[in-house]
Amino acid sequence: MTTKPAKKPKSKTITGAELLCQCLVDHGVELMFGYQGGAIMPVYDAFPKYPKLRHVMVRNEQGAAFAAAGYARATGKVGVCVATSGPGATNLLTGIADAHMDSIPVLAITGQVVSTVIGTDAFQESDVVGLMIPLTKQSYLLDDVHDIPMVVSEAFHLANSGRPGPVHIDLPKDVAFATVKLDEVNTQIRYPYEGYQGISVKDLKTVQSMVKEARQPVVFVGHGVILSNAHREVQQFIEKSDMPFASTLLGISALPYDHPLHLGMMGMHGTVQANRAIEQSDLIIAFGMRFDDRITGLVSAFAPHAKIIHIEIDPSEIDKNVKTNLAINCDIKKAAAKMTQIVVGRDYTSWKKLARDNAKVWDKADPVRTGKGLGSSGKLLMAYVLERLSDLTHGNDNVVADVGQNQMFAARYYNFQRYNTWFNSGGAGTMGFALPTALGVKMARPKERVWVTVGDGGFQMNIQELGTILEEKLDIKILLLNNSFLGMVKQWQDLFFGGRFVATPMVNPDFVALCRAYGIAGEKVATKAGVDAAIKRAMQHKGAYIVEVDTAMEEVVMPMIPSNSPYSSMRITNE
Repeated sequence: MTTKPAKKPKSKTITGAELLCQCLVDHGVELMFGYQGGAIMPVYDAFPKYPKLRHVMVRNEQGAAFAAAGYARATGKVGVCVATSGPGATNLLTGIADAHMDSIPVLAITGQVVSTVIGTDAFQESDVVGLMIPLTKQSYLLDDVHDIPMVVSEAFHLANSGRPGPVHIDLPKDVAFATVKLDEVNTQIRYPYEGYQGISVKDLKTVQSMVKEARQPVVFVGHGVILSNAHREVQQFIEKSDMPFASTLLGISALPYDHPLHLGMMGMHGTVQANRAIEQSDLIIAFGMRFDDRITGLVSAFAPHAKIIHIEIDPSEIDKNVKTNLAINCDIKKAAAKMTQIVVGRDYTSWKKLARDNAKVWDKADPVRTGKGLGSSGKLLMAYVLERLSDLTHGNDNVVADVGQNQMFAARYYNFQRYNTWFNSGGAGTMGFALPTALGVKMARPKERVWVTVGDGGFQMNIQELGTILEEKLDIKILLLNNSFLGMVKQWQDLFFGGRFVATPMVNPDFVALCRAYGIAGEKVATKAGVDAAIKRAMQHKGAYIVEVDTAMEEVVMPMIPSNSPYSSMRITNE
């Protein structure tokens, strides 16, 4: 009696769109932000077959990119956004550029016209791969259905390895419709070389020697401290060495803002004590930062007396803007832990006293103190309102700032107590950032309170995302600081363009009434007496709430180092 050979089980056949969805599930994706359209429709049609994939429909593709980045900023995971071809894909570009500048891991998936008409100027065709290349770590045209698992795996690896950043996949419609047997797909991915070398024994000895020689050191805490989840290690290094530290704009909330060694934010609108410490320092130890122009001012005059140690995972950032005395191409978490083992604390009493004395200089000039929170017009100062928000929330809430004066005042006056609770557009400086980014932050942290701080100009850039808040029933609090101007641009016009306010005054709608149309409660505030009560009502309200504050148009962000000027040019007042 002969035994028949066992039949080989048939391989399952699925479409490219289904395979893409399965790959997303396999990589742990639970939430996506996107907008429907013709070329991406096959992928959307497959979504119901994969219930683990939750899709949030934004009201503009730019909002999808920002929301995905907000989710990534809040979780450390790769945020996913989806759009169709042509205008849908190009609408993603601003949010992807923003994520690229701030090193945020995002996967952007776009539909594309069918392969046979690519390059013919077909309806809703754009060279999205070409547009995305300078804005991403990698941009793929997925022209073979068999390569979907390989490309998706590579995309996730690239997005969140080394220095994080966005990655893009362009999927032609015919590839989404094509069928493939699961045992015929390509799964072998081409992992790139990580690039960083680590910290050596020689490096550690050099650090030890440079610290021993220093009398006026400053530690810089950059965004890389948050991206590498190295806040505990860096804090231990700072506390063991007893060195004062300053934060970059994106480094804020890596460590508690009121830490006794914290000098505050540095740079163009940094604190007096931080900026003067940098100018007088003889040693700078920089963790995870780019030394961009808003930090350095005039590069040739930056920190003229200081030796510089730069710890950075991306070798392309080392010596790019500021020349270092010691470059350590290493993951910050590992480097800080080893540096803590060898560093010895010194007596910096006189150095820290100098910082305290410089802080007192600002205390005497601070308009929140000297003007009692009011401008010369008698209207409220943004700085005062944000300080009240900080006090009433005890510095524990998530704050998503837009760009401009509201951003700088939030960075300066909100006393961040919890790790990674400050979200803003640093490198790109994108107005319209806050509202859609807050969608991603809130959905990543549904049990935590999330505030949007925004000016009247930035609020209207992506105001359509109020519709997403309505549909998703998101409890987001909005603090709208309305001075009827593009405030930061007006400030520059006032200081450097003879007070000629061209294209900066704003004629605005009734924002509270507009929000009410989206089912969002709220109120307007114009007096100091009303600020605390309004913020408390927003905090207590179940659901989204807007507090619109009528603020002084004459308010300026000070201190200020004029663009491309040395730290010695810092203005403390606008007089």
